[in-house]
Amino acid sequence: MVKGKQGLYLEAWKFGIYISIPIFASAYYSDPEAQKYWADYWQFIKYPENPNTNVKEKIRALAKEKADLAQQRQAYRDQLRELQVAADRSKSYGDGAIVVAGDVAANKPSWWSRLGGWVMGRSRSATADVNAEQGAESAK
Repeated sequence: MVKGKQGLYLEAWKFGIYISIPIFASAYYSDPEAQKYWADYWQFIKYPENPNTNVKEKIRALAKEKADLAQQRQAYRDQLRELQVAADRSKSYGDGAIVVAGDVAANKPSWWSRLGGWVMGRSRSATADVNAEQGAESAK
């Protein structure tokens, strides 16, 4: 606890908050419009459905929605499978060199792999050796 005048001010501030929050909450929630809004928002009151509702049609609509959702999921799975096959095919194609406008770009390690080697304890000389080997391979 803080001593002196500053401590008194702090304690007065905390006491004021302690008293004011329930007062403001009581004033706000005693308003009938606020009560109705929050009762609807949190769905405290659930009324039964209209007895004139056709249950068979409602069940059919729910079954149709479920079937449509299953069909969409299957189409999505098929698309993902096709994409995976294409990605696997592109990984296995050639030696991984990128052809851009007739030039073959060297298969250099990325900055992330260089950083990963440094973080994992690989020395600079080992990184330089790996880079030299990859450069020699790409030159062939």
